[in-house]
Amino acid sequence: MTKEQLVAKIRIAFKDVKLEDGIGLWEGQGLDDYADKEKMLELRKRDERDNWDNIPYKDLAYCQSSLSFFDAKGMRFCLPKFLIFDIFDEEIIEREGVNPPDVVFTLAYKLNDEYQKNRFSLFDDMQVQCVIDYLEYKLSKDDGDELINSAINGWKQKLK
Repeated sequence: MTKEQLVAKIRIAFKDVKLEDGIGLWEGQGLDDYADKEKMLELRKRDERDNWDNIPYKDLAYCQSSLSFFDAKGMRFCLPKFLIFDIFDEEIIEREGVNPPDVVFTLAYKLNDEYQKNRFSLFDDMQVQCVIDYLEYKLSKDDGDELINSAINGWKQKLK
């Protein structure tokens, strides 16, 4: 699968996802920074809630620790943009001067842990398959990576 095909598949699978009342990118950053209640409300208002594709790559780079603080709605809403950022990393680095966060770690870390299971619990089969396809794409670039192989096996177990 080419980069372009994978990105098109991700866009289709996640196209109608909204953040709703989930933890968004800036709110997640506030959690990491131990922001007070007032600051958290300000950050929550700053979050994109309707179209994840409107989130700027520079914001993803700045708020990369948010990957550890998303709830299930936040993960389902923000992850596709993180995946696309990582897939087109060289082009985005050249164009915007920012590096993508380590998405593979987020997708591989303690997949059977209840906290992690919950964070990915809202993904439907098409979205899970996109994550698997992304990981297989990464594996083709990083031949033989144990972490990626383990993540692929864990995600395949999520297919219903």
